[in-house]
Amino acid sequence: MARLLPLARFALPLALVAALGAACARDPARRIEAARARYSATVQSFVVRDDPEASRQQIVLDVLVEWKGGEPLPGLTLDVSMIDPGGREKARRRVYADVSRVDRGGAQVSLVLEEVPYAAGDGFSVEVRGPVPAAERGDYREFASGS
Repeated sequence: MARLLPLARFALPLALVAALGAACARDPARRIEAARARYSATVQSFVVRDDPEASRQQIVLDVLVEWKGGEPLPGLTLDVSMIDPGGREKARRRVYADVSRVDRGGAQVSLVLEEVPYAAGDGFSVEVRGPVPAAERGDYREFASGS
């Protein structure tokens, strides 16, 4: 009898893990949230490209995307913020990045932003937002595709 009690301690946690796993398998949004949670992103550098003929700028961000393993996603929507020199957010964009070649660990990914109000001294930050509110999941391509 004394040996059954230690085994019983593990039965409930194992049942909960199994139930959560089954719920994630049935609910694509939960499965995608779980996969997104295994990614992180950090801006490494950026370059401003001016096109005077078209009177526009392009911002090219070099982003380190890290993946901790598990179920990979073919693409990941990143929330990119442009920050002014005072630390206030000037603009926000959602950019879908191809992460199909990101191996466990990480890889450099380039993102191109157009039509942003960039001025000298501005900076950028990027995040893998989570959890994504249900009302906003339509703005994140991986939820729409059911990746």
